[in-house]
Amino acid sequence: MKNTNVKTKRRPKILIVNAYVDPWRSAAPMRLFIPRAMAPYYLAGRFSSARADVRVYDEVYHGAMLAPRHFGWPDLVVFTGLTAAFDRARQLSAYFRNANPKVCVAIGGPIARAFPRACADVFDHVCAGDVESLDDLIDDVLGADLRAEDPAPRFDLAGWSFGLGFVETTKNCNFNCSFCSLTGEGRAYQPYSTQEISSQLDATGRRSMLMVLDNNFYGNNRGDFERRVRLLGERWRRGDYRGWGALVTGDFFKNPDNLAMVAANGCKALFSGVESLDPEVLRNYNKRHSLSSDPRSLARLCAEHGVLFDYGMMLDFGRQTVDEVDTQIDAVLDSIETPLPALLSLTIPIPGTPHFEETARAGRLMPNLRLSDLDGQKLVEWPKEPLERVVPFLADLLQFRGRKTALARHAIRHAWSQRASVDRLQTTISMIGPLVRFCGGMRIGSLRQMWHTWQEPKRTFCAMSDPLGVSYRPSHRLDAKFAADFEPLYLTDAKGNPTESVEWKTPPPAKLKSVANAGAVFGAPVN
Repeated sequence: MKNTNVKTKRRPKILIVNAYVDPWRSAAPMRLFIPRAMAPYYLAGRFSSARADVRVYDEVYHGAMLAPRHFGWPDLVVFTGLTAAFDRARQLSAYFRNANPKVCVAIGGPIARAFPRACADVFDHVCAGDVESLDDLIDDVLGADLRAEDPAPRFDLAGWSFGLGFVETTKNCNFNCSFCSLTGEGRAYQPYSTQEISSQLDATGRRSMLMVLDNNFYGNNRGDFERRVRLLGERWRRGDYRGWGALVTGDFFKNPDNLAMVAANGCKALFSGVESLDPEVLRNYNKRHSLSSDPRSLARLCAEHGVLFDYGMMLDFGRQTVDEVDTQIDAVLDSIETPLPALLSLTIPIPGTPHFEETARAGRLMPNLRLSDLDGQKLVEWPKEPLERVVPFLADLLQFRGRKTALARHAIRHAWSQRASVDRLQTTISMIGPLVRFCGGMRIGSLRQMWHTWQEPKRTFCAMSDPLGVSYRPSHRLDAKFAADFEPLYLTDAKGNPTESVEWKTPPPAKLKSVANAGAVFGAPVN
């Protein structure tokens, strides 16, 4: 029987958890990961701090939740996280329910929107809306008097974050890239009002730097973009922060006035999803607005305005060969003016997105594919070349094995080349960032977290051979009824066909044939 009401005479205890499993097989905290997940702190701000005890646990920032003391404390647990974290949220829910059978467990965010039926089978409440939709849950489970009268992010619960502050000025994105979960969710781009942004900035307080968490800060309304830039500029001139950074789409750079405007209002860094240096791959992603996003040219343009440029790259071995990717990476390393990517990941076929449906219909998904495999660090789609060629190359590339000297040399030379255009802090970030991202290193956590990490099996960088992590084995004794909560959610069966867990956005056709190297026929559709 599910728990739907936890009203008590005492102050209710609420725990908000960002569920996460590190693809690099470490349970220790990842304090250097930027930007941090801020959704839990926005969720925490929906509860009345005067009438409820609210805590946040982020498995990225705090490390894997392993200590038994956590599980018996809350009356209500609210989970959020990336889509691939469904299994982890389910495992944690079992720990909480085992420790306290009366606990109420809810889930929201991308997981709830991608798998509403699967979530409804596991959790007491499924919140498919934005942060504001948590108010309905609070009313139902705790009572309306537990809602915050003036909701504001609880950044006071976030702890120290290298002097960084965070703010969100818009929701969603006005583009429809085929691989993006926002495209699958189909929600409209929406800017916040000046009052709403100001409330977040007030909650942030004075910081060294401010990060704008928007999926697309530029948007599709020039006047509103200017309004938000001016608002950030006013706070910057007031001394609330030394500068700010944001994520923009490729169309931002097509208007030369944009860079001048943001720089004049305190912008110090811009990130843009270049994603691929191959125009054909970008067209397949429906990312035509990035066709002219050459990272070398954009870095030079940004430097002219005293702004750092950062970008992400995605690898797609279903459309690219090893030689093509190798040549692109070497070209980046050989160019002093081109920054190294802030993110290097495989394209992820997230359920609900056009890319997932296209890949599934074409039979390119690997057999026995687990949702947790979609971490961007292992092969989950059949490549256009043999696995024995692609997998070793991928394993080396993601760790820059054999390229670490070239990487370090490039990081130093690139930062030095920009020293006349940016300040010392920007120069330091430009130099240290790539080394932290790609050179790895030992992360330190609690004894439980370090033991957990030590037990992890070795990664293979291929979904067909990668073993399950140790999180799928309960860390302490649980009631037998929770055994099913430690079974992975499979997206495909042994033949590579989508399982019944896949919740299609559009009905799949009756029969589809797979590509030749999938080795199976796409059978009758499920769902």
